[in-house]
Amino acid sequence: MSTVCRDGLKIIGLKMKNNSFIWLHRYAQLLTVTTFLLIIAGGLVTSTKSGLSVPDWPLSYGKLMPPMVGGIRYEHTHRMIASLVGLMTLALALWLGASEQRRWVRWLGITAFGAVVIQGILGGLTVLYLLPAPISIFHACLAQTFFVLVMSLAFFTSREWFMPIQTSVRSGFSDMKPLLLMTMGFTYSQLILGATLRHTGNQFIAVSHIVNGFFILIHSGLVMARVLNHYEGDKQLVYPAVFLGFLTLLQMAFGIGAFIYTIALHEAVQISSARVFFVTVHQTLGALLLATIAFLTLRIYRKAAIK
Repeated sequence: MSTVCRDGLKIIGLKMKNNSFIWLHRYAQLLTVTTFLLIIAGGLVTSTKSGLSVPDWPLSYGKLMPPMVGGIRYEHTHRMIASLVGLMTLALALWLGASEQRRWVRWLGITAFGAVVIQGILGGLTVLYLLPAPISIFHACLAQTFFVLVMSLAFFTSREWFMPIQTSVRSGFSDMKPLLLMTMGFTYSQLILGATLRHTGNQFIAVSHIVNGFFILIHSGLVMARVLNHYEGDKQLVYPAVFLGFLTLLQMAFGIGAFIYTIALHEAVQISSARVFFVTVHQTLGALLLATIAFLTLRIYRKAAIK
């Protein structure tokens, strides 16, 4: 067993005495779920074109709670969830700073808090400067990056991160790394392309987004096939790999729906419930897809590091 694993088991032993280890992990999981809800809320703001329904910031019409009517309910709900995520991230960073013995995890918590502060500022700037495309795109990309970051913290504080590997297959994990990193690269590129398309409507970006989607489909299929063929006995790899494949197909299906309602029927259909549904779900599944491939990559790296 590696030194990292032995040290990790010692950390578990210390933390389990007062259950702080368990509660820290559960809190990180709760923050991850809340962040996912924030991404849904943010997607609804963009899909319903409610970004300027509230013209001021940080207050809403000079109030903490404006009338929740029209687009205001989407925009202000997004702000309230964002404020909750910010406070929860601050609490997580302080908790990690007080109880976490691994310096890199403490710094990761600080990074998460810094990211959520920047995200809040970007959200304010999008309102004050009337939705400038560069800031809106950066805001969208940072949101999903933050989601992956807090998901990673939940994994790093889990019991699994420290426990010895429960698998009969301990070799060959390193061969998966290049494929996983390429899949991650294509998926993150898709996030940038999707955010750019959402906020500019550029036709060249639309074509690039579609082409890149096929690369993700191919690489996700390769990842799933590789796991099922070589690590079929390891449920810790099989389950997320199959989920990755399922998510990719589902994402493609909703992508087709989003394409129909935003491009093919753009002139005939304005803001309909179907359009909002397809576009928002497509964006939300994109965030979940990115988090899934990131989680599978972290799990593979951990298995490759501990022998």
